[in-house]
Amino acid sequence: MAIQFELYKTPRPKDEESKEVYHARVINFQHIDTDYLAKEIQIATSLTEGDVKSVLESLSHFMGDRLREGQSVHLDGIGYFQIKLNSQEPITSPKLKANQIKLKANISFKADAKLKRSVSVVHVERSKLKPHSTVLSNDEIDKLLTNYFKSNPVLTRRDFQGLCGFTPTTAARQIKRLKEEEKKLKNICLLYTSDAADDLLCVDLGGRRIIKKKKLREV
Repeated sequence: MAIQFELYKTPRPKDEESKEVYHARVINFQHIDTDYLAKEIQIATSLTEGDVKSVLESLSHFMGDRLREGQSVHLDGIGYFQIKLNSQEPITSPKLKANQIKLKANISFKADAKLKRSVSVVHVERSKLKPHSTVLSNDEIDKLLTNYFKSNPVLTRRDFQGLCGFTPTTAARQIKRLKEEEKKLKNICLLYTSDAADDLLCVDLGGRRIIKKKKLREV
């Protein structure tokens, strides 16, 4: 089966005037889960599907234990897993103590050579679907949001995607710009909401992200 891909414009700094460059991105419409892999491993080995699931669950548990201790975990033929620390705010002095620094732990992965070789030769083809986002200027996005919040108290990311014709990736990037760079949206909880919906902040809305509209410029 061929790997489907599409070409996307590579972002560049605003002050950089150069020829447009594109990059290939895999279009993945199929998600393989633990059940699927367990059935495949069962067919290829003498293990039962239940045995495989138990091993994978135990692997996840014990890998987590080792990673929490700051140890690196190597799975032969798969790769290396280790903790990577990211600072949540600027570190202004090398003399700061651990309790003075806000760090977030993530897991980084480096594939083994054997795993890399397994994908060294692949068949690719252009996707028949064109999952590109609509091209909108920042002013056009502002106008759509301003009109939307006039009659809607809340906005989910999926609403934002439909409103602007964006893919999930583009929608997330634009929300981050509006929230972190331009301060027009404020991250409150797990939904996107306007000032008119302040009374919803304590309501359980099903675990979706809430963002409060903040001084969105009229256009």
